[in-house]
Amino acid sequence: MGEIYLDLTIANIEDRRRQKDVSFLVDTGASRAWIPQQLAKELGIKKIGTVALELANGQVKRFPYGSCWFAINGEIVAGNVVLGPPDIEPLVGTHVLQDFRLIIDMEHHTVARRRALKAK
Repeated sequence: MGEIYLDLTIANIEDRRRQKDVSFLVDTGASRAWIPQQLAKELGIKKIGTVALELANGQVKRFPYGSCWFAINGEIVAGNVVLGPPDIEPLVGTHVLQDFRLIIDMEHHTVARRRALKAK
C-alpha cells in the first residue's frame, strides 16, 4: 500500500495571514495532527498545553500542542496540532479528517468528501 498525502493550509489561530500550505501524510491510526516545532514557530503557533499520546510502539509520551486553523478547498476549521520533534513529517489524523468530512480509501488511494456531518 502506498501513502496518501493531503494538502492543507495551516494558519496561526490569532493571525490567519501567518499561514503555509503543507502536505500532510494521512495517518488514519492517529487521532491528532502533528507538525514539527520549527513550523509551529515559523507560523507563531503557541503551546497551550500538553497531551499524553500513545505512540505506535505502545509507549505513552506527553507532547506540547497548540491551536491553529486548517483550510482546504475554501473551508476552514479550528483545531489542535501536536508540536512534534524537529524531524517529524507533518501528519493529519482522524480529528481533522472528520472535521472536514473526509473519507480515506486506502485501497484506491483516494480522498472523498461527505456532504454533511451527522447531527447525532
